[in-house]
Amino acid sequence: MELRINPGRTAAALFAAAVALALLHVAGMYARYVLGRDRLLGLIDTFDLNFENNVPTFFSALLLMGCAAALTAVARLPANTRSERRHWGWLAVIFAFLAFDEDAAIHELWIGPIQHFFPMSGPLFFAWVIPYGIALLVVGLLYLRFVLALPDPTRILTIASGTLYVGGAFVLEMVGGWYLSRVSGGLDFPYAMIVGVEEFLEMCGAILFLYTLLDFLSRRLAGEPARLYFN
Repeated sequence: MELRINPGRTAAALFAAAVALALLHVAGMYARYVLGRDRLLGLIDTFDLNFENNVPTFFSALLLMGCAAALTAVARLPANTRSERRHWGWLAVIFAFLAFDEDAAIHELWIGPIQHFFPMSGPLFFAWVIPYGIALLVVGLLYLRFVLALPDPTRILTIASGTLYVGGAFVLEMVGGWYLSRVSGGLDFPYAMIVGVEEFLEMCGAILFLYTLLDFLSRRLAGEPARLYFN
């Protein structure tokens, strides 16, 4: 059995799903904070982008794991040099970790210990951004030359997808931390909207990167779509 993967159609379907999840989040938060309906038979928590172990969390983890799988396929292309295989391969490992982190919320385990020794507020209220920001800087420096050497449009799309993902995961997270610690002091509708934009940007960044990888594979395969084979 053969499954053909069209980069554009795949990305369009995933983007439509991301938009639907974002709209469901907005509707749920409006019901909770404006209309005073806290649960609605559990549906609000099911689609709350600020909640763990629900539909949006699974979708985001699936996107990141899809990127990890596509990176593994790219790393195994015969035309790769040893350096290219190494770079693509380690990037696959990083995205597999990010998928696991998204589902298990490992990054949040950093908040308590760091806040215990270095109490913070404002943009650093969610203190996990410090160790993850350092890790991001290190990886960015290690991969800068590799990314800049990628052919067009892969290079441009990779930078754009990274900008979207980092903009959501770090920039909007720090905006949310500032708002939560300096303005509201608790969860409210505006904070829920900040979280919604944050998570939506992360999903869009992952979708764009997955499209970039599938498009790169297609180009390396002489324009043929990527295929999955099942015995």
